[in-house]
Amino acid sequence: MGSHANPKRWWLATTSLPGAHKSGVFRTDNKGGSWERLDIELPESEYFQSLSVHREGQVLVGLTASADTFVSRDGGDTWQAEDLTGGRPVFKLAFLGDDLVFQPSQEGALYAVRDASGEPQPPVELKFLEDGQFIFAWDADGSTIGAVVLGREGGLAVSRDAGDTWDAPRRDLYGGSVLVRTFPAGNQILHQSSAVTQLDSGDGTFRKVKRPGDLVADFCPLPEGGWLTADRVHGLYSTRDWKRFNRVGVPAAPVTALAVSEETLLAGTETGLFRSPLPITRPDWDSPGGLFISGNHIVDMDVWAENPSLVWRTRRVNLSCTAERSSDAGETWLQTGVWPDTIFAVHIHPQDPDRVMHSFGYLNNGVEVLGVRTTNDGGSSWVEHDHGRFYLDFAADPSDADGNRVWMASYTNGLYYSEDFGASWEAKTTDEANAVLVTTDGTGGSRVLIGGEAIRYSDDGGTTFHTSRIKHDSGPLRVVDFAQHDGILFAATASIWYPGNPPVVTAGRGVLRSTDNGTTWQDASGDLPFLDVRALTVDPDQRFLYAGLQGGSVHRLAL
Repeated sequence: MGSHANPKRWWLATTSLPGAHKSGVFRTDNKGGSWERLDIELPESEYFQSLSVHREGQVLVGLTASADTFVSRDGGDTWQAEDLTGGRPVFKLAFLGDDLVFQPSQEGALYAVRDASGEPQPPVELKFLEDGQFIFAWDADGSTIGAVVLGREGGLAVSRDAGDTWDAPRRDLYGGSVLVRTFPAGNQILHQSSAVTQLDSGDGTFRKVKRPGDLVADFCPLPEGGWLTADRVHGLYSTRDWKRFNRVGVPAAPVTALAVSEETLLAGTETGLFRSPLPITRPDWDSPGGLFISGNHIVDMDVWAENPSLVWRTRRVNLSCTAERSSDAGETWLQTGVWPDTIFAVHIHPQDPDRVMHSFGYLNNGVEVLGVRTTNDGGSSWVEHDHGRFYLDFAADPSDADGNRVWMASYTNGLYYSEDFGASWEAKTTDEANAVLVTTDGTGGSRVLIGGEAIRYSDDGGTTFHTSRIKHDSGPLRVVDFAQHDGILFAATASIWYPGNPPVVTAGRGVLRSTDNGTTWQDASGDLPFLDVRALTVDPDQRFLYAGLQGGSVHRLAL
């Protein structure tokens, strides 16, 4: 939320993250380069679900999760509870000039508080609804209100003078949703339904336009001309004509898997796969196969070292899961199996790309079946091995010339080892193991590392494990992924929650780094957003470490 009078000044509201920070309001005076936390005391467990800012930037109204209003009249420096709505709980509100327009939580009508930025007047209902009509959705900006009216003779009703006068509802724009945004050329209105999207560019005439994905969540003008649009699944797009769209980056969604294949970075999310050529010099990403709000979760990916254009992945598709293979760095995929269960990690045999294993779990007559499936023929046929547990990560043992030895991390079940590519297994430790990495210690032996509520290492093939030391240790953590490059190790951390009285709750600690083969670790997060890190991968050619974040897209660190 920004100020028209000072375009460099913005505000944002955050909800609380247990173990990390409380809810709060932040302000920047340099377009997001740095942020100041504002001093505001809200009731316990409260937070602002939205902020509305007067065009001069001095008066702000915050709407809490409990539908109350707090007001600042000095740009956010001080706040106080202020009843602007006559005691009505508020569903939504917006500044229009000096006035505040709001919809009560239990009513399908709009009210206006005239001169809310100066001497607020008692709220008055905006009289434009007929008997039997009610507001289904609305939005407002500048001096324009767009309201989707349901009922007899309903449609999209528009006021361009803050609710004083209204055009008759357009019946051809019935139902759906509406967005209103202020542009230099005038206030623009975007109406969306399941069948068609129409845009009024400020001249009162609606024209049919395309949209880049399922639903435009927001749009704004670009300084160089055109629009920037946001889709909650597909991310950000730029467009000059609402016909052709260029994707701008990976959406801020959970990035669950990362891999470098040939000269391409692959980012798997809960809505699909994104690809970008390396080195990344532009914000546009491809999404082969499309993106879907549900049923397209890329769970894990593995690249064959001998031919980096060959990739295997596991994917959850609605109520089933698939194993898929690509021979062109993720541009196209061949489905090699589909099962009505859950699939986790995937691993390619170091010497044979047709030999693959993935972990799985399903219910058979109420009994859990958990283990690994393996194929020796590129996925034409699969063999199921019931281990009684699922695995979150696999790692080949580099000391095995045949490539059949596999380390298997099974979360709270611990770490396991297989001599025969998953057909049988041997327990190694019951320590929590979300991720496993096997490194060379420089003397011809192998060091096994596991990540869980701590980082542990073994120099004797998993017989004994030692706990790594983390500099400036600040309590419990959860390690979920590893990466390595030129003897430098990296670990991804995520938030944890353990039941108890009281429960153990703590935020993730970003990325950790070790320069002594995992014996000690220190923070390497830098300016990484304070979010869970879900996946890591290294591009050895360009010397970058990539991190996939929970709700924070993909970030890179020069090595």
